This record gives sequence, C-alpha cells and structure tokens, in this order.
Amino acid sequence: MSTKHESGPVTLIAVLEAPVENTEEFIAGWRTHLELLRTAPGFRGARLHRALRAEHRFQLVAVADWASTADLAAAAAGERGGPGAEAYAKTVHRGVYRVIGEVASGQRADGAGVTMVNAFELPNERVEEFLDAWRPRAERASASPGFVDFRMHQALGEASLPLVNVAHYASVEAWKALQADPEFQARKAVNPPYATANPGLFEVVAEVAAEVV
Repeated sequence: MSTKHESGPVTLIAVLEAPVENTEEFIAGWRTHLELLRTAPGFRGARLHRALRAEHRFQLVAVADWASTADLAAAAAGERGGPGAEAYAKTVHRGVYRVIGEVASGQRADGAGVTMVNAFELPNERVEEFLDAWRPRAERASASPGFVDFRMHQALGEASLPLVNVAHYASVEAWKALQADPEFQARKAVNPPYATANPGLFEVVAEVAAEVV
C-alpha cells in the first residue's frame, strides 16, 4: 500500500481476519513489542482489540497512534519489528490512517464499556461519496443513550479497508439498543451497494501508553 506524507497525527491499523492461530501467543508478543515502542519519538499509545464473537470475520484489530508518518517510518526503519501478523492469520489488512471525523459525548465508559469496530470495504475512489451516506447514521448513533465516542479513520493511499470506524459505548446493551432503534435502522438502509460494512463488538486485550517524559 502506498502512503502519502502526513505531517499531522496518524494511526496504524492492522486487522487480522479469521481464522487466527495461537491468539494468546500473538497478544503476548504484541504487548512485548509495543512496550519497546513506548520511548519511540512520536509514539502516542496503542490498543489491541479481540472480537467478542468467535465467528466474527475480523478477530483482532491493532490500533497504534503516532504523531506523524515520519515518526512511524523512523520506528520501522529502526527495526523495532513486532510479531509478524501473517504468521497468525492468512489475511491481514494493514494501513496508515488519519482521523477524518470524531465525536465525544463526554460520557465515560465504566468496566462494562465495549468497543465497536466497523471496517468498510469499498472502492478507494468512492470514499467521499460513501461518507455522505454514512454521516446521517453517525449523527443518530452519537445521539443515542450510552454512546461514548467514535473516530472515523481514512486510509492514506490505497487500502483494502479504506475506512475504519472505532466507537465506544457504555455497555453491550447500549449498543444493542441502538441497533433496535427504527430511525437508526432507516439510516443504515441507505448504505450504498458498493460498500460492505463489517461491524463487530470487541474487548481491549492489551494496551500500551506512551512513556511520559
């Protein structure tokens, strides 16, 4: 995947498609790798998510935030390599993204909070067209009880998953209530035929914060 230069914050996202072998081994290796990155210039933190349903198409989603593509490239050039995801899953979707939209309700999720990751498959050249149809849905979701926040990420350059939305809800029940909302369903119904959504609920199984200097 080609990636254009980005001077502002960027996010590295890796999505492991089922089946995933030796999941616990991968999680342990990912955590060890990211601990080494805590002192890297520009590293802002990372989270590894595991799907709550074993049958979900995407089983692991790694999200790492960086101050810029230059910092990310410098870390890669320094051979700070982690566990090779391809050794654990036949299909791995990886890309560098920027946040193009975010909303926070001000509510904080407690221990019952859940993460929703929705990775969209669509032609890269139709992203802007798709976003016009997606925004009304996002507006309804952000006004729902139990909504905490969301960030929509757009890939820099070509990517198999051009858009990845990461949202948080106060509980699984809050997310299910949104899915049962007739108005939300009506807005989802206008999803363009050229786009495939892959929503799923995830738990954070590993998290590494940047070292505070």
